[in-house]
Formats: sequence, structure tokens, C-alpha cells
Amino acid sequence: MLPRCLRDSRMMTLAVVIVLAVLGRTSGLFDTNIARFGKVTQSSLYGNAVPERAIDGNRASNWGQGSCTHTKQDKNPWWSLDLLKTYKINTVTITNRRDCCYKRINGAEIRIGNSLNNNGNDNPRCTVISSISPGTSKTFKCHGMEGRYVSIVIPGRREYLTLCEVEVTGNPSSNIAPIDTNIARFGKVTQSSLYGNAVPERAIDGNRASNWRQGSCTHTRQDKNPWWSLDLLKTYKINTVTITNRRDCCYKRINGAEIRIGNSLNNNGNDNPRCTVISSISPGTSKTFKCNGMEGRYVSIVIPGRREYLTLCEVEVTGNPSSNIAPIDTNIARFGKVTQSSLYGNAVPERAIDGNRASNWGQGSCTHTKQDKNPWWSLDLLKTYKINTVTITNRRDCCYKRINGAEIRIGNSLNNNGNDNPRCTVISSISPGTSKTFKCNGMEGRYVSIVIPGRREYLTLCEVEVTGNPSSNIAPIDTNIARFGKVTQSSLYGNAVPERAIDGNRASNWGQGSCTHTKQDKNPWWSLDLLKTYKINTVTITNRRDCCFKRINGAEIRIGNSLNNNGNDNPRCTVISSISPGTSKTFTCNGMEGRYVSIVIPGRREYLTLCEVEVSGTESDDDIEYACN
Repeated sequence: MLPRCLRDSRMMTLAVVIVLAVLGRTSGLFDTNIARFGKVTQSSLYGNAVPERAIDGNRASNWGQGSCTHTKQDKNPWWSLDLLKTYKINTVTITNRRDCCYKRINGAEIRIGNSLNNNGNDNPRCTVISSISPGTSKTFKCHGMEGRYVSIVIPGRREYLTLCEVEVTGNPSSNIAPIDTNIARFGKVTQSSLYGNAVPERAIDGNRASNWRQGSCTHTRQDKNPWWSLDLLKTYKINTVTITNRRDCCYKRINGAEIRIGNSLNNNGNDNPRCTVISSISPGTSKTFKCNGMEGRYVSIVIPGRREYLTLCEVEVTGNPSSNIAPIDTNIARFGKVTQSSLYGNAVPERAIDGNRASNWGQGSCTHTKQDKNPWWSLDLLKTYKINTVTITNRRDCCYKRINGAEIRIGNSLNNNGNDNPRCTVISSISPGTSKTFKCNGMEGRYVSIVIPGRREYLTLCEVEVTGNPSSNIAPIDTNIARFGKVTQSSLYGNAVPERAIDGNRASNWGQGSCTHTKQDKNPWWSLDLLKTYKINTVTITNRRDCCFKRINGAEIRIGNSLNNNGNDNPRCTVISSISPGTSKTFTCNGMEGRYVSIVIPGRREYLTLCEVEVSGTESDDDIEYACN
């Protein structure tokens, strides 16, 4: 039985809820603004006045307050809201700009429906806005018009469109929206090269703006056979592909392009069956091509047979999920985590799994180490697979022979950064700019490493793709559980944050940016919170190579469940007598139990530098008791 005070409180709460429910039914109390949950686009972008400003929940109406969206002075400027499903729209409320230009909204139309033709501006009209007073919010009734898309467009003149807030009320419709939903929006995209910052994602940003300066068109360099590819993530029966062409110049470049659909990634998907050849698309217009249910996970647009730029201002795809399963040649590398022996410039290891086979260095899709002794790149698939193939794309513009002699290693051990795992193959050569597939015949492992043994060399990889099936075997329990924890340290020297010691990178030169560093503290420390209690088997520490390797001498590893003295009062596993420069040394802790692993240098003022800390262990059966205050 609850105490009387709680019973009375609960009865009062119930009464209030009932009253509110009655009021809500009679007075529209629960007219939730469904615009807040949608996605928005607009015809162009003035400054940084993104279309999301109009659904940020802020009716602030002075331009300087940063809550109003704004297009350029477009012909027929528009703003469009995708509610993500069909609603019966009751009202649309618009807040107008206060500080100037309030008459610009005059003559705008509100359009509602399920079509994306003409950016949704061909949908049925709810109303024409005659005027909205400066800085005020005006509500327009749409009487249950059905639609997924709500557009505001100023037709018939060149104008700026400014919206300080758009609010929509309505109820979910029992009718299903047409199946012309643009499934491209949910995919992943790559292209043959990158011109400036015209990333391939621009073609699926939901914006048909077709002038280059509007920032919504993608663009390759002048490649031989330039291509753009969409991964829908699962197999669809493709009904249509709609392409918006560039308006301001160069509209004939698209002539002769092919749309390819299928489940293969051979030749970047451009060997898949052809839906159509594009004869032409008028400047700035959107043209729809019917593919009649062709099945595929990948949709590619390629200009074959000539050196050309490929520009796409929008690509939209409609289709239905297929009952057929895509082939099991899915690239499982895309979902992993990667590290490498060192970093040349900003050529991070993630570039080799970005889905882009672009092979010229300037295209920004190739990874690169420094000239290391035995340089390596390693992929953690996060669980054990039976590996079928590893495909490597080599650099085209220079230096293609550097890969010669590299080895592919597969297994479950992180000893020597995974390079002691069993060998799949030795790479004799890969022609410049090409992709070569190596069969590994079901070798089991969580880690795939590529290493050039026995010489000082640069390792450059423009793409690494891996196929395989999940293994029924469990990976060994030497998994590095430190990677999943949270870290702190006694102080911060420069930007050498404590997370560097669990970034999975054993690079040991300070300039490589993978070593953490404290200031010269009294008793400096670094602490790892594993988030739950483990029986700790080993702690492996990688020491700095380029200088100062003796600083670690005398450090202690402490393990336990207490945060007293930042965890440094926990039981001691070992004292570190020394670690050779740039090497990784493993300390056995024999199942000591704890949530916290600390490394501390007691008794002197010192810098603490850690280039990597790895911990292995198994979850403890004991529960931690926490005190209640």
C-alpha cells in the first residue's frame, strides 16, 4: 500500500491528465508542430542561412538573430519540408522577417502533396499568402489536405525567400504515400574523383538547385570514364532514376552517360547491367528514366569512352525492396576500424575504407604512411570472419611499385600489430591505378593487416575491400578492451589528449600525433575506466621512440574499483622497470579484478607519455556495490 501522500498526489495527477485530455480534444491543445521532425531543403543558400533554421522552434524574426532562413535572389525561390510520412495537414504557420523586407513574402504559395515533381511545387495549393505583417506569425488553414511534402514557393518572379519559422499541424494519414519515395537519400555514395569540395553526397542532399555556386552539385575531375555510384545498402527493384542536370554551364557533358544497376562492385559497379543511355538533359531540368524493376544494390552513372567531367545536381531513385538476397560479396571492410604505422600528412587510414577507388594522390582518397621500417595498415572487423577475398586498389599517379612484396595477414592476434597473424598471400605487383583481388579461401580472423616486411618503405592504399562470412568460432579473449573505455589524465600538454593512448595506433614518434602527454606533474597519471569490472589478464604499453623513453621507468600499473586518488590507490599489478624506445611491452596481471586501470609515476615530478595502452581480460562475475547518498 502506498503512503497516503503519494496516493493523493497520484490521484491529483490523474485528474489533471483527464482535464488536459478533454481540453486537448476541444481546443486543439495538442497541436504538436510536426515540422520539427522533418527534413528540409531550399532552392539556394544565402550565406549560412540553412533551411533548417525555419524548423528550429525559434520565432526570432530579426536577421541578425540567426534563426531565419534565406535563399538567393532566385527565379521562383522555394523551401520544402519532407514530413517523412503522409499527414492530413490542418494548419501552416509562418513567421515573417521583422527588420526589413517583409513584403518579399507577398504572393508566396503553400503547396501540399506527395509528389517531388518541380521540387514539390507542382503539388496542390493550400493558399496564396497575400501578406504577413513584419515580425508576426500568421496561420493558414489547409483543411486536412493530404501530403508528405509542404512547400513554400514564390512563383513568377525573381525574389529572395526568407522564413523565420514554419510550423505545421496535422494528423497521420491512413493513406499510404505513393511509392515514389526517393530511396537514394538513405544510401552511401562515391565517385571517381573530387573536384574542389564537390563531394558525391551533394547528389543525394534532396536539393535540385542546379547552379554550381549554390553548392548542391557534385563534380569529378576530368577523368577517363568518370563515374558516380550509389550503394542502397540492400537490393531493390529499381523503377526510376531521376537526374537533375547543371544549369549555369556545361549541360552537354552528361550526354552519353549510362545508368548501370546491379549487385556487383566490379569496375566500381560500372560493369553492372545497363538501364539506359542518357542522350541529353536540358540545362537545369530533371529527367526521369524508367528501369522497369531492374534488381540491384548499386546504381552507377558513368560516362564511358571519353575523358570528361561528371556533374550531378541531384539523383533520385524509386523502387521496392527485392525478395532476392544480394550476393555475399558485400564489402565488410566498410564497417571496421583501421590503424596504420604512421601518418603522412593527413592521409588517415580511414581513406582506404571510404568506398572510393580514386587512385590519384591529389584526389584525397588514398592513405599513406611515412617511410617506416616494416610499414603496416590494419583493419579490425570487430568480429571474426571467414575471409574470402581482399581487394586492393593501388596508386596511379606515381610509386605503384612500392606495394610490391607486401603481405596480407589474417587472424585474431594483435601481436606485432596483427602482422604476426597467418599470411594469406604476398603481393607481387599491382598495376598502377588498378584493383587486384586476392583469394584467402576462408581464413578466419578479426584482423586483416597489410604490411611491407623487411625494408624501409611508404605504404599507400587507395582502397581495401574485404568479403567474407561471419565465423561460428569465437575470437580469442585477447581482444583489446581498452578501446571501449573512457580515459582521463593528470594534465594536458598541448593537445595530447588521453584518448590518443586508446586510438588503436602504436605509432610512437611524437610528431605522428598518436601519443598522449601530461605536463611535468608531481606523480603524473593516466586512468582508464573500462565501464564495468573485468578480470585483467595483461596490460600492454607502447613507449615513445623519438626521445625521452626513460621517463616511463618506475611507473606503476594499478587495477581496482576505487577512484580514491584518481584510482592510483588501487592494488598494484607491477612496476615498470623500463620499456625500450618505440616498443610495446606486455605485463601480466593474473586476473586482477577492477573497473579502473591506472598508470602512475609516483614520487617524482615527471612527464607521462603513452603511445598506446592495450588491455585484455574477461568480464567479472562479481557485482560492484555502490554507496547511496
